[in-house]
Amino acid sequence: MTAVIDDQPTLAEHQSDQRARDYTDVFAWPTTIDSVTGDVRLRLGTTVDALIMRAGFAGEVNNFLARHMLRAPIIVVPGDPDDWIFLTQPRTTMRMSSWDDLVRIQVGWKRRGDSVLLPALDNVDEGVRWLERPQPQMTLPPWTAVVGAARSTSSLCGTW
Repeated sequence: MTAVIDDQPTLAEHQSDQRARDYTDVFAWPTTIDSVTGDVRLRLGTTVDALIMRAGFAGEVNNFLARHMLRAPIIVVPGDPDDWIFLTQPRTTMRMSSWDDLVRIQVGWKRRGDSVLLPALDNVDEGVRWLERPQPQMTLPPWTAVVGAARSTSSLCGTW
């Protein structure tokens, strides 16, 4: 007699589980799997946070960070133009003028507890993808370093 099991996990579910384990085990990031889509999502606010910028400006900010020997994992979200999500250490307290500058230069952020979609580590070609992949043992840049890079790069904020 042969038993048939109808609820075997699909390949996509298995891949999502493996991706979530990779991000949790290797990077110690708090991930969840969306029960509807199977996407792996990163919860923001406790271990990791994020700043969101338009691609052109974000490229300048990334260049500023690189010149100062800082590197951030960057997720590209396709659009017109693309958005780049810089992953950082958790946010810290800032003056109101700093928050105002971020709004003025169109740098966005998510609320604590929100999440962002994490692409597969090897995805650099299509859809939501990595521009700069995270590396094991990599320390995320401080939130304030990326904020400072954005403020310094922007011509709207002037010189500090």
